[in-house]
Amino acid sequence: MLNVFLSSTFRDLEGERRQILDDLDKALTSVGMEIFVPDGRDPHDVSIDNLRNSDVVIFLISPWYGTTIDECKIRPG
Repeated sequence: MLNVFLSSTFRDLEGERRQILDDLDKALTSVGMEIFVPDGRDPHDVSIDNLRNSDVVIFLISPWYGTTIDECKIRPG
């Protein structure tokens, strides 16, 4: 089964995220922040791990931006 990572801001796209995740879950495995369980790791690291383990990524773009980071932690791997 394909893993599909959904990336977007949350506060302005909550309804759209929910609809996309619900639709994806009917046929695929969706991955979004809604399923992340607090485990003491940095949320950026959790997102990157999930992104790397996904087969497809969907980016929802809006005028808002999410969390800013000081340094990109994505390394070739």
